[in-house]
Amino acid sequence: MTIASPACGARLNLPRDLEIAYAVGRMGAVTVADVYALWYGSAHTCRAGFGRLSRLGLIRAFPRTDPRAPAWHSLTHPGLEWAAEQARCDIRELRAMESVRRANLPALSCRNRLWTSLVLASRRHPHVHIARFQPEWQLRSITPPDQRLVPDAMLTLLSSLGDGEQQRAWAVELDGATERLSVWRAKAAGYVAVRDAKRLYGAGPWQLLALVPSRRRAHTVAASITAGGAGAFSFIGITADLEGARAFDRALWPCLALADDPSAPPAASLVDGLESPISEADQRSRSAADRGVPHETARILP
Repeated sequence: MTIASPACGARLNLPRDLEIAYAVGRMGAVTVADVYALWYGSAHTCRAGFGRLSRLGLIRAFPRTDPRAPAWHSLTHPGLEWAAEQARCDIRELRAMESVRRANLPALSCRNRLWTSLVLASRRHPHVHIARFQPEWQLRSITPPDQRLVPDAMLTLLSSLGDGEQQRAWAVELDGATERLSVWRAKAAGYVAVRDAKRLYGAGPWQLLALVPSRRRAHTVAASITAGGAGAFSFIGITADLEGARAFDRALWPCLALADDPSAPPAASLVDGLESPISEADQRSRSAADRGVPHETARILP
């Protein structure tokens, strides 16, 4: 497939441009602030890179009604075809959005920041791989007709540490403090029914991860999930605590513990059982771009 001619004044920079196009297609729509650390050392440099991809006709920026608001980017249809062809993936893995006017942008941004953090964290701990991250838009296409419950994402982490392979699967729910607690109780009951009846989207033993914006909200959501019967297999985390390559930090509360004691410290992580505990030194901040990481580890998914 041929992309924009040299007259546009831009050239491809492979393999990074393919990695960017694939990631944007998987996420559907992104802002520079949410994903720049995957490939660049600063948001300014990423903004210039996205501008070049726009001139090449691979991505587009949606119009903004407020110039102070972040710009949202998505693949163009030619960009979608090019990324699928070059990545040799099923084109249905990728998405080119026509508009973001009706999208829940805060939830989309939250999911993208989590996804980015997971990738950056896996670079620091190369024996932990992201075996699967499917956002809601992909899950809906494979949801059985009799299942009404669709998580915001399904995540599977795989470890190659020690003998054999181990994995942990998570159903991810993102909370912006806009849902009533009765909705959370109903969701919890729904997850109990799914867990008792069958696998969830093919995942083996899985657990529920609820990400919330504040400590106060964490306690109320934990209490609601527990009241709905899902407390035994659910965990709560504050969204900001898992961002910036900290996705594997011990920053989660077992739902039952937090519901019982609002002052309980976080005592769990996404990778418990997959590796030895992440040390305090591992949790110290590093450069946003994680300089020196080989290109082959920079993909949004293996």
